[in-house]
Amino acid sequence: MTIDLRVTKKFGWQILDYSNKRRVVKAKDNTKSWSNKKDAEKARDALIAAVATKKVILGDRHKFKEEYLKFASKRLEQGNQEGTKLTKQSVRGYLGNYENYISDCFPDIYVDEVSGPVLEEFVLKIYNLKHNSFRGRSLYIKVKDLIYKIKTFLRYANGQDITINHNVLNWHLKDQVHLHPEDHSLYYPKKTNVIQPAQAAKLINGLYAKRHDSHIALLKLTLVASFQYLGLRYAEMKGIKKADVNLAKRTIWIGGTWSTAENKYVTRTKKKESTRNVEIQDPYLPYIKEWMDKVKHLDNPYLFPSLKTKEPMSDAATRAMMWMTFEEYGLATLKWKIKNYNNVDGKRSTGSRGISKSFTVIDSPFKGCPFKTFRHSLATALVNAVRAKGSLIDQNYVMNVLGHGDYKTTENIYGNHVLEISDDERAARRLEVSKALRIDKS
Repeated sequence: MTIDLRVTKKFGWQILDYSNKRRVVKAKDNTKSWSNKKDAEKARDALIAAVATKKVILGDRHKFKEEYLKFASKRLEQGNQEGTKLTKQSVRGYLGNYENYISDCFPDIYVDEVSGPVLEEFVLKIYNLKHNSFRGRSLYIKVKDLIYKIKTFLRYANGQDITINHNVLNWHLKDQVHLHPEDHSLYYPKKTNVIQPAQAAKLINGLYAKRHDSHIALLKLTLVASFQYLGLRYAEMKGIKKADVNLAKRTIWIGGTWSTAENKYVTRTKKKESTRNVEIQDPYLPYIKEWMDKVKHLDNPYLFPSLKTKEPMSDAATRAMMWMTFEEYGLATLKWKIKNYNNVDGKRSTGSRGISKSFTVIDSPFKGCPFKTFRHSLATALVNAVRAKGSLIDQNYVMNVLGHGDYKTTENIYGNHVLEISDDERAARRLEVSKALRIDKS
């Protein structure tokens, strides 16, 4: 369509787009009216040149911040709807990105003006203004996710007939070397440390010997053994109900998860393939049998029940129990903070709250991944088994255990971990390496 821009004296001198209902348009600098005709004509000519080179697109234009906020709010609304496949946690990220970064760091421009250089300026501004808020975490990883979500919004906007600059979709943070952190450890996502077989054995054997000491002692054993032998995601483990455990068929049905954000059980898993039956392995069978016998009479449907509600154990209680177990067996150093509300200045406090305990994880190889480490350990062992000669464990079995739909995903995530092996196994491996090299002694 031919662009027909004319200067007209209406409310001052203005530029009208005669090809679009004589709509008043702004100059490149957003000026809408001029005091004299000469300045208006000069601005019109510059605008025509900008339109010709597609630096400016006329028509219905939309402010980026306004449209992104509408999009983020819509996603959050969709996440609150019953039966949606979106999770509140995932959609909240869009609104959180707006509140924490876009509102104060993104320029006040139109959607069609978002370009590679604009994104670069945006990233630099975040680095300058937000670097103190991350305390050792990788700001680069956060920015990478932020750019991904902005592109998701732009694709959505394009589908809603909002004009975008398609070239911006070809701008990738990974190609902008000058925006990468100097510390390479901050460039890559944090890698999960795998709990080694000897460490897992130390935990399980030690807990097994103490399992009759108390309800908590048996709970610790079952919790650790379940994570180690089932390799489930945390939300899957928390959502298991006693009715899902079939000891006769030796399977556990994973038909949903516990959504912490929604505080309820949802018949929704991370992937379609994550809805599955998981086998109860021989070493795990006695642990789950004993625990099922312990909790079968409790008026709570969940495998790991809260003793105060009819919900699963809380995240705080589960996390504390795992870290205390790690501390007990030398796999973590915790700093404890204890407050005694029963004794204030030598006097008993009325309405006392008793004694409260809290802790900070000072050091542990599993800091940041106290539950995930077990899943990675099992997955690594299974991936290694698939690679072994004559193994009966195939790729489909491993994908079913982990709830994956693509074995390449499984290998990419878990195939690069290293599990410790015995001296005999190490010697056998050295022999295999020697055979593979085929270098004869002279």
